[in-house]
Amino acid sequence: MKRFASVIWLITIVGIIHHSYAQGCCTAGSSTFGGLERGISKEGTLNLGLGFINTSLNATYYGREKISDPLNRISNVSSFNAEIEYGLAAGVSVLIVGNFSIKNRETTVRSSIDNSKEELNFEGKGVGDLIITGKYEIITPTILSSLGLTIGGGVKLPVGSYTQEVAGSRLAIDLQPGTGSTDVLLWANFYKGFQPLNFALILNSLYRYAGSNLDGYRFGDELIMTFGGEYYIEDYLILSSSLRFRFANKDFWGGRFLPSTGGAYVDFTPGLVYTEKLYNLKAFIQLPVYRNVQGIQLTTSVVVGAELLFKFNLIKENR
Repeated sequence: MKRFASVIWLITIVGIIHHSYAQGCCTAGSSTFGGLERGISKEGTLNLGLGFINTSLNATYYGREKISDPLNRISNVSSFNAEIEYGLAAGVSVLIVGNFSIKNRETTVRSSIDNSKEELNFEGKGVGDLIITGKYEIITPTILSSLGLTIGGGVKLPVGSYTQEVAGSRLAIDLQPGTGSTDVLLWANFYKGFQPLNFALILNSLYRYAGSNLDGYRFGDELIMTFGGEYYIEDYLILSSSLRFRFANKDFWGGRFLPSTGGAYVDFTPGLVYTEKLYNLKAFIQLPVYRNVQGIQLTTSVVVGAELLFKFNLIKENR
């Protein structure tokens, strides 16, 4: 009954979060949600994950100052993620992440003729780019030492469309499902457990070196670093908390760096994880802490999400 109550509590939190905020629109960039936040998948273990992320952008900044948006913009996205990770050998696994997104933007314009207001809505949706990453465990946690270190690298392949149009006009690049570019990814994960305290320290980093698409548009390189911890309330219930730092360079197109792109962003992400032998259920919310952007930018105001991860030990099942 205690475990059943915990699951109901977790599902209720996800429901409350989902209905309390508008859906959100992500700026272009590599998410560290799911397998890109976890360590390696053990040899012979197959992980299958399904995730949902809801992001809202209704906060506009000029540098570090929050201002009223001059274009009266509100953006949002719903993103459905699917991932598969398999442990090929001792200390080696491969992760594949795909997604389907629905991005919306609403802008209010005023007529120069009669001063009336009109709302313009734009939407882009479809399959996004595909991430393939290999992981290698340098330090394996043991009974004597709960220290772990895993590094990895991979690519983001331009599977998603970046040329969708509405009424004959191409949508803005940040409303497209894909970027049209092949990017190189470098990744690392550090873990340190403190068993007497029922606590674990987790550090995660992801660097994305962006390529250019066929239009010559290049998103700025970015570095995402997450510093977090997990506290084991029960064997099956974990309270997580982290600070997420994102540093992005300016986008480049037409022979110049584009204004109102790039900056530094810090977010706070608390969450809950319910874990069983065969699956984990995670729910989280991400809130802004600090913004220092180039020019005037519409930024993330809140992110909510949930992930269901199934774990299968194929070696054990075949014996």
